[in-house]
Amino acid sequence: MTAGADEVPVLVLHDVGEVDGGAPWRTAFESAGWPGPVLAPDLPGHGRQPAPVDGAYELGDAALTAVRLLAEAGPGQERPVVVGVGVNGWSAQILALGNRASGLVLVDGLNGPWADPATVIHAGRRWLRAIADDPAAVAPAPANGLDPRLRHGVAPHRDRRLAERAAVALPVPALLVESPESPVTAADRNDIAARISAATVLELPIGVPTAVAEAAVSWWEKRLT
Repeated sequence: MTAGADEVPVLVLHDVGEVDGGAPWRTAFESAGWPGPVLAPDLPGHGRQPAPVDGAYELGDAALTAVRLLAEAGPGQERPVVVGVGVNGWSAQILALGNRASGLVLVDGLNGPWADPATVIHAGRRWLRAIADDPAAVAPAPANGLDPRLRHGVAPHRDRRLAERAAVALPVPALLVESPESPVTAADRNDIAARISAATVLELPIGVPTAVAEAAVSWWEKRLT
């Protein structure tokens, strides 16, 4: 490995609705032997992190959490390899586009599926209706644990043109880990991957933390040799 490789942190932005928050990812990357610090915070409404004060979740919440976390680490720390899981793959891309990452791992994280505006509007209505019909989701959010609203997820971005522009602009190498749970088709995935200057696509039978962590460690070590 190159000098300083053991100083590169990994920062995991777990998916929305993961009951245990960042803990399984932290354990997985430590067990897999990530060579630097492992950062896997609970995101708002998960684990020990309360829901937003106004009760509204946004697609970029994970990116804002990460920016604060990295700021607290101080200016001397290496830029992390950012792992974005599910819809939080978009936040991971935002960090990379903002020069706050040295590498990117997207776990079923391309968002989508791409849809026309009418379909997106109808999907949003169904999502709001599901929350409104869930008594726990419309009750006050708990102080800790998983906010019941997040069992319904958050709406991903479904703009293909946005995904294409982001892919072309990504300044860091990317590992695209795809499982059968991916919201995009293989053809769409390959098209986006072809627009990234340094992309590796890996298909896994299931996107669980242990398998992803082992794949990410192997990929990053090969990048550094």
